[in-house]
Amino acid sequence: MSEEKLEKINTITGFMKKINKIKELERYKKIEKNDENTHKFTIDLFYRGHSNSNYQLVPSIERLNKYINFSIAALEISLIRSAKNEYPILFSETGNPLDLIVKLQHYGIPTRLLDITSNPLVALYFACEDKNNPDNDDKDGEIFIFGSEYEATYNNILVDRLIRLICRKDVYMTGSIHINHLFSNLFDSKIINTKDMEEIIKDNNCEEVLMKTINKIHFIYPPRLFERLYLQHGYFILFLNDSEYDDKKKTLNQGDNLSPIPKNHKNIIARYIIPAKSKKHLLEELKMLNITESTLFHDDVDKVCKNIVADFKGRYGK
Repeated sequence: MSEEKLEKINTITGFMKKINKIKELERYKKIEKNDENTHKFTIDLFYRGHSNSNYQLVPSIERLNKYINFSIAALEISLIRSAKNEYPILFSETGNPLDLIVKLQHYGIPTRLLDITSNPLVALYFACEDKNNPDNDDKDGEIFIFGSEYEATYNNILVDRLIRLICRKDVYMTGSIHINHLFSNLFDSKIINTKDMEEIIKDNNCEEVLMKTINKIHFIYPPRLFERLYLQHGYFILFLNDSEYDDKKKTLNQGDNLSPIPKNHKNIIARYIIPAKSKKHLLEELKMLNITESTLFHDDVDKVCKNIVADFKGRYGK
């Protein structure tokens, strides 16, 4: 899909009409497949907004890695170690492997998580506003809509175990891991019982299941540790290291990077351009619907107070 052919969003009304059409199409697809959940008439979509249409769908740690000559695994472990040294209680380990990564993401440490939302207006806000990079005010924004043909990761045992191994030097930082060593760590008998293992791996296709898991998009419902996740209807996409399986050596060879999601990926069912000239108008429309920086970041006292001052300047300034 070329950039010239992408439809443009200039008003909230036009945007919502397009979303309703997409939902109707997705519902029709489910009816065609005789989906047992069709009667619920709920179509779950995820959204992401970029303030610059040139941006790729890649998490912040990969963007940081362009300036640092580390592997992703080494960079991640170094960032976590530094954060723990400064705030050992705040960034302590918990029983949920996602807790630590979500905390780091919340406080601005680059991670392998990519923010998405279930609220299209939140995505529209981020496609129009970028306080961290005001140069994007003159750039077209972009919105991505992820379709309902995915498996949301809630209690996926294999993904849960992979996340637990991400920050282990002896497993995940090595460039090449023998499949037996990896699986012996993944399926610790003290944590996962035999029945669970059999459910995940059938017919001895361990490698096939593992590679399928590593190379797919994982939509994460994060633990609601912060108010902001509620305010922004926040979800994440989890990125796992680029990997290839060597059948002869029976090793998993890990790359040093996290590849961006292609913009024509099968899970992306629609993309729209937000013209730079329409951003200010759209932000005014969103403000009338109470979608602003103050409401989306209400747990950030500094931001809210700065917006109070900015609002007074705008209302009463000369």
